[in-house]
Amino acid sequence: MGISCITRNTNCILPFLLLILIITPSSSSLSPKDIVTKELLNKFCSGSDITNPNLCLKWLNRTTSISINGLINLTVKETREFGLKNQALMSKLARSSGKDPNLKGSYEACVDSHGQAIKELEKAQKFLSSSSFKQAVSAISNAFDKASDCKDAFEGPSNEPPMVANRIEDFTFMCYIDWSLASLVN
Repeated sequence: MGISCITRNTNCILPFLLLILIITPSSSSLSPKDIVTKELLNKFCSGSDITNPNLCLKWLNRTTSISINGLINLTVKETREFGLKNQALMSKLARSSGKDPNLKGSYEACVDSHGQAIKELEKAQKFLSSSSFKQAVSAISNAFDKASDCKDAFEGPSNEPPMVANRIEDFTFMCYIDWSLASLVN
């Protein structure tokens, strides 16, 4: 099964992200104090760069009537917490992977990349608390890259259980949503 460059190859992710930044019209920028509405979330989640609008809406729809800044802080916090759970799962799976050194190595690489992504999300939280949105966007972008490294650890014949693949994909997607939201703030 072919996997697109954007979902598996981290070498093409940065140019893709930069392209999105360039083509995102400045009129779509928001103030941190703007209030989140269902219409805003529908528009954001149905954007052409959101690959899973249903998951986006499911995750964000419960967050109306708060500020954009509050939404970004909340999503980064939840993404970090999900990453911590993934990291713990990968650590457990690495210890119990038996005699398959490739699988154990993939899990250990994910433990490391999740740890780096979590540190970047923690940096983003600090930047967001001081309204340093450009620095927060950079930290979230780094977290997205690190989350993608975990997906890359399973490159080749897929030997990770589907539940693991789904959790890795969800964490990467959550980082991307965080980045997309933070990128809208001027």
